[in-house]
Amino acid sequence: MKTFINTVVCVACISVLFSCSNNGAKSQKTEPNEEQIKSLILAKEESTLNRWYNGDPMGFIDNSWDDVTYFDPSLKSRVDSIDSFKELLTPIIGLVHVPFHRFYKPLVQVFGDIAILTFTDVFAVDKDTARWNVTEIYQCREKEWKLIHSHWTESKVK
Repeated sequence: MKTFINTVVCVACISVLFSCSNNGAKSQKTEPNEEQIKSLILAKEESTLNRWYNGDPMGFIDNSWDDVTYFDPSLKSRVDSIDSFKELLTPIIGLVHVPFHRFYKPLVQVFGDIAILTFTDVFAVDKDTARWNVTEIYQCREKEWKLIHSHWTESKVK
């Protein structure tokens, strides 16, 4: 499974790089198509979550714009910047270790330079399975897609 995910990440990144590059020829630069954007968003999210579940929450920082916002049920109010997000995540470096997780029903909707990813993250917690509903909003700036907003809510469905 990990090999498949790594392959998808590589193919998506290479596709986007090639589609955005101009090799010195007079050809027009082509923008990535919607399917390439969807693949890239899923690959970025998978990479970020793999880091998270191996004790490295800073994948979220690397995958976010400076003006990112974030919500989850443990917070009194919204996080409103990359610095605040980093402050929230730094104390948990090395603490989260989850052996299993998967996207359930991921959906990427692309609207120009905005992409909305929704899915349920299903993961192992001790001998139980947890489910969190997720909305991630990506924005493309200077040909790079990163998080502009992240919202996680524990699912009531077990």
